[in-house]
Amino acid sequence: MTLTQNRTLNKRLKVLVVAAAAHPEKGSEPGLGWGWVEALSTYHDLWVISGEREGNRKAIERRFDELPGLRERLKVHFIPRPDGPRIERVIPLLYYRRYRKWHQTAYQLAAELHRGVHFDLVHQLNMTGYREPGYLWKFDLPFVWGPVGGTANVPLRFASILGPREFLYHAAKVTTNNLQLRFHRRVRRALMKAAGFVTSTSDTRAAFLRIHHKDSVVLADTGPPLQPKFLHTDHDKASSDELRLSWSGLHISRKALPLLLCAVAKLPKDTKWHLDIIGDGPMTFAWKKLTRKLGIEAQCTWHGWLNRDEANRIVSQSDIFVFPSLHEGMPTVVMEALSMGVPVICLDHCGQADAVTAECGIKIPVTTPQTVIKDLSDAISYLAVNRAELIRLSKEAQRRILAFSWEHKAQSMVRVYETAIRNWRK
Repeated sequence: MTLTQNRTLNKRLKVLVVAAAAHPEKGSEPGLGWGWVEALSTYHDLWVISGEREGNRKAIERRFDELPGLRERLKVHFIPRPDGPRIERVIPLLYYRRYRKWHQTAYQLAAELHRGVHFDLVHQLNMTGYREPGYLWKFDLPFVWGPVGGTANVPLRFASILGPREFLYHAAKVTTNNLQLRFHRRVRRALMKAAGFVTSTSDTRAAFLRIHHKDSVVLADTGPPLQPKFLHTDHDKASSDELRLSWSGLHISRKALPLLLCAVAKLPKDTKWHLDIIGDGPMTFAWKKLTRKLGIEAQCTWHGWLNRDEANRIVSQSDIFVFPSLHEGMPTVVMEALSMGVPVICLDHCGQADAVTAECGIKIPVTTPQTVIKDLSDAISYLAVNRAELIRLSKEAQRRILAFSWEHKAQSMVRVYETAIRNWRK
C-alpha cells in the first residue's frame, strides 16, 4: 500500500456512486438506493448519479430539507430514465437495451464530474441485478460493485403453481440466466476490475464463487424503512381467537400466493383466520378465482394497490406475514414486516432465507408444491394455537432487524471501500 493510499483511508473519501433508482419515500429498488447513499454519506462525501423518475427529485429535496447538512455531503445528479416495469415484463430485451444506454450516459456524466472532482473511488450500487454492471469499471480508480443479486432461479418443479404459460416463461428465463451468468462479457470485465465485490444474498455469493471463483462480502441490499411509522404490538394476542395473516407483493406467478391460499384452505376447521392480500397484477383474477374454488373467499380481503404507509399499517396489524415467493433478492416487504415486529413465515430460499431465523419466524424447505403447502399449513396452525410463541417471535423480529440497520450496513460497506483501496494496484 502506498503512502497516498494510506492517507486516503484516513479521510472522507470523494466517492462517485451510480444508483439508477433512488427515492427516500418508496420501497424496493428506489428505497434501497436512497437508503444506501444517505447512510454512506455519514462517512464519505458522495456524488450520486440517479435516474429521474417517479418524482424522486422532489422527494430528495424534501429529505434534504428534513436533514440539515445532508445536502453538503450528498450531491445528486439526475438523468431521465425512459424505461419502466411494463416494458420489462412485456419486452425484456428492450428494457435492458434502454437501461444499458442509460448507463452509458451515466458513465459520460461520471467522467465529466471526475475531471472536476477527482474521485477516490467509484461504486456501482444499483439496480441490484448482475446483468447490468454499468461502466464505472472503466475508470482507473478503485471500483466497488454491489450489492449484486439476480442469480437465483424459480424452482421449475413448481410448475403446477406457476401455470403452463408462466412455466414456459420461467423455464426460458432460467436457461437465459444461467448462460448470462457464465458468459456475459461486461459482467466478466466488471468482476475482473472489482476491487470490492458485494453480493446481496448467500446464494448469490455461492453462485459467483462456483462459476467465476470470485468471492464477495454478503450485505443485504435493502434494509428497514428510514422512518418506521408502525410497530406491531402484542394487543390481545393471548386472548384473540382469530389469526390475522398478511401477504403483500406484485401479483405475478413467481410470488406464488397460491401456495399460501392452498395452505390456509387446509387449516383445521376450528381455526379462525383472516388473510389480508395487498397488491395487484396480472395474476389477480386467477388468484381470486382460486379462493372461490377453495371455499375461502370470505376469509380473504383483497386491498389492491396501496401507498406504502397504508400497506405497512395493514401488515403491522397482522399476527404473521407469510411470504412464499419462489424468486427474490432480499425482499423489502420482509424487512418491513420484521421492523414492525411481525413474525415471518417464508420459504428457505433466496434473500428471505438470510433475513429470517428461527428466532423471528419459520422457514419452509423448498421441496415440492404439495409438501410446501402442507408445511405452510402446519406452521400457521402451530402458531394459531401457540400464542406465547407468536409473541416471542414478534419480540425477536424487532431485535433481528437491527442486524440490517442502515447504519450497520453503511459501516460494513465503508470497510469494503477500505479493502478496495488496499487491493487496488496492490
